[in-house]
Amino acid sequence: MGNDVVAEAPKLLFFRWTKPGLAPFLAQHLDAQTRTLSHFFHVKVIDYDCDYGKVCDEFEPALTVFESGVYSGGRRITNTASRQDIPKLGFLHSDAYDIARAVFLSDMARWGVDQFFTTSVVMAEYTPEIADRLFAWPNAVDPQVFHDYGLRKSIPVLFTGSQERHYPWRNAISRILSERYATMTMPHFGWGGGTERMVLGEDYAMMLNASTFVPACGSMAGEVVRKQLEIPASMACLVTERTASLEALGFQDMVNCVFADATDVLEKLDYLGTNPDVLHSITKAGFSFVHSRHTEAHRSQVLDWLTLHTAGVSSHDIIQERPADPLVASSSLRGRPPTLIGDFRTAASDRRILERGWEQLRSGQAERAEHEFLRCLNYYFIPEAITGVVFASLAQGNSDAALAFVRHAMIEVLEERGAGDPDPVLWACLLRSLVCAGENAQAARDACRFPNLRHVELDRVRDVLSAILPGRCEGAGPGAPPRPSVMAPPPLEFNDWIEEFAAMLDCCGIPQSAAAIRQFFGLRTTRPSRYRTPSRVVKNVRKKLTREVRLRLKTGPVQRMRVALSPYKRRILSDDWSGILASIIRRHELDLAILIGRASRRHLSAVELGVRMNTSLPTLHRVDSWDQASTSGMLPSSGSRLLMVLNFGGGEKHSASVPKMAQWFKDTHFAATLVVIHGTATLGGYRLLSLLVESEKYTLLAHDNSGLSGRAILRSTAPSQGNRPSVSTL
Repeated sequence: MGNDVVAEAPKLLFFRWTKPGLAPFLAQHLDAQTRTLSHFFHVKVIDYDCDYGKVCDEFEPALTVFESGVYSGGRRITNTASRQDIPKLGFLHSDAYDIARAVFLSDMARWGVDQFFTTSVVMAEYTPEIADRLFAWPNAVDPQVFHDYGLRKSIPVLFTGSQERHYPWRNAISRILSERYATMTMPHFGWGGGTERMVLGEDYAMMLNASTFVPACGSMAGEVVRKQLEIPASMACLVTERTASLEALGFQDMVNCVFADATDVLEKLDYLGTNPDVLHSITKAGFSFVHSRHTEAHRSQVLDWLTLHTAGVSSHDIIQERPADPLVASSSLRGRPPTLIGDFRTAASDRRILERGWEQLRSGQAERAEHEFLRCLNYYFIPEAITGVVFASLAQGNSDAALAFVRHAMIEVLEERGAGDPDPVLWACLLRSLVCAGENAQAARDACRFPNLRHVELDRVRDVLSAILPGRCEGAGPGAPPRPSVMAPPPLEFNDWIEEFAAMLDCCGIPQSAAAIRQFFGLRTTRPSRYRTPSRVVKNVRKKLTREVRLRLKTGPVQRMRVALSPYKRRILSDDWSGILASIIRRHELDLAILIGRASRRHLSAVELGVRMNTSLPTLHRVDSWDQASTSGMLPSSGSRLLMVLNFGGGEKHSASVPKMAQWFKDTHFAATLVVIHGTATLGGYRLLSLLVESEKYTLLAHDNSGLSGRAILRSTAPSQGNRPSVSTL
């Protein structure tokens, strides 16, 4: 259906409350969504507080759509239970991994909406508890803007878009191609202020049209983002990561795009550069493919749903087989079992990390599990990883850390995003953490809040509180329906679930409560601990053996072998990250470098190499701890050309200093030119990285989440740092 039949189109009320002051490019995205709906409906946007019944009486829509998600601002609508004759849909406008999903589900429960659509093609995988009532309405292009302008190909490789941590493919490919090809980078200025300099609309489309290759990816989630459609629609060759999402939309390697990764991207681009006919064929096929299947006029899914609903098709019988497919009635398949959108899987990298973390936690390896969950948080503030960190912290007896993560998420959902109530599993995590901290009375009081909030996880925690404090904790409100969650842990049978909770209480030093719930629910009162922690004796034996092995490696035949192998030493002790680190240090004006904590040999070599090759020849100082650097007067009190290297190797030694570090970075105006953090997948490293990024005083230059503990390099956003440090004690 196109604009020529709008006069016959049904009416749609679109309830959309957006944050004030959105960046211009985000405002364009929102306008594009409204324009897409206008291909099929008479659309009226309601962006003010109102009475739902009165607005419906005035406009008499065939369908109402309620948006909630990442860009939602203040929203107040009353009387949503009226006009039951008008069907409702919820528009989940969020990245698949964002905690805004919890805000959306809270809003939908309050407004009585239980059927949803979203632009995210992987949302069902990330939010499985609503997968059976969710369909995809993927991003699309406006052919009036994105088309072939006939420009000369003057840009060999163009990089556009964010290079934040949750775009690992984009970061890796950028580093590789920028060393071998003439590249142009269009900066991404974030999602808030300062984005006015971004190239938008036709200017952006013409820039794409003038480019030969344009790499793009859909984040670690394997999403389909706008630019993956805009690039081929502008007659440029899309270079992208192979994902199930893109293949489901119809993209094919070396047919209408180029699928590549760090191991073969140079080979593929070199081949196409020497075979221009093949390159032209791929580029033209991508152009034709997007314009024939993925423009705004092809996104009829909302109208499909209304048509089927009006025809009396049950919501359970409305299906969508692939992300960009129209919606159909299951009876139309004539006995063929459908491949539902809710069954679509991408094997996204953060999902694999989460699975590995839960496997380790449930096998008793809590410390390793925490490491995996923190790796996941290195990508983004992913709510499922918060649940994992809470469980892993409690399994190590650290209820303070668990409560800190829960409260951080609670502030994000309730205060920053304005949800009416929390995610039910997040609330269950709060209660669990309070019980493990010995704060039973507070837990009982909080359990009685939000009586209509229900989920199997929350119901079970309330049952545990009833066992510990008989008569002081009530369950959910009578008849309250269960609420979907965006952060539920993998399910356990009830007895296993109780034992896991009891084991956490044991680890947190609350054995009386552990025994009480085991007895109340009929489990054995004494069980071997689910979580294994090495004893002090075992640790000492390990240290002794390590010392002996190191001694032997320095003597006799082993030493002679080391000398013989010395030509290969640099190759063994170096990697891509070491090269990146040394190169960045070398290229920045520095006066002083401070390395805190124990660094690996490879890491130390990279820092030393970068310092030696730096034209400013900064002085490098190594200290064991933050306190040592602070008390020695080594830390400057004002902006400086300083390299700060922080190593969070393990344990709580440096994690305990994070508040002091954060205070120094806060108090010292642009404290360092460069900050290198090794151990971003440790609790302390993750906290410091998050604080520095959120402060907006530092921008991320490089991030690697594939190593054992994660690492990141940040640069000060200060325009200049001419002030040299005053370090009298050096």
